[in-house]
Amino acid sequence: MPKEGSGSRLQLGEQGERLAEAFLVRRGAQVLERNWRARPTHHGVRGELDLIVQCEAVLVGVEVKTRRGTYYGHPFEAVDEIRLRRLHLLLAAWAGERGWTAARRVDVIAVLLLGGPEHERVRLEHRAGLH
Repeated sequence: MPKEGSGSRLQLGEQGERLAEAFLVRRGAQVLERNWRARPTHHGVRGELDLIVQCEAVLVGVEVKTRRGTYYGHPFEAVDEIRLRRLHLLLAAWAGERGWTAARRVDVIAVLLLGGPEHERVRLEHRAGLH
């Protein structure tokens, strides 16, 4: 269980999500939802979408992975085929609940916080339209 405090995993994840959201908004995305959780009745799929945004006419479900370095691997490595399939199902559930029929895609944003808390550098990588 993570310790509460400045270095907790929850706070790290929230920081990464804020950075990813700002990145997307600067590129013209409109945020529709943050941390949307599917209820078990949503087509039998469970889980959470970190961000749901609209980019032009496309609905985008965004998974954000944040790390302090790559000791435990690159953040993209945490999104395997099973997780990616679940993200697509979650986005379909959200879209179906709201009658969204236009195009949709799943993106993953990796946020690397490097250099320690006093001299932190942010490296953000965005992969769009993953299948």
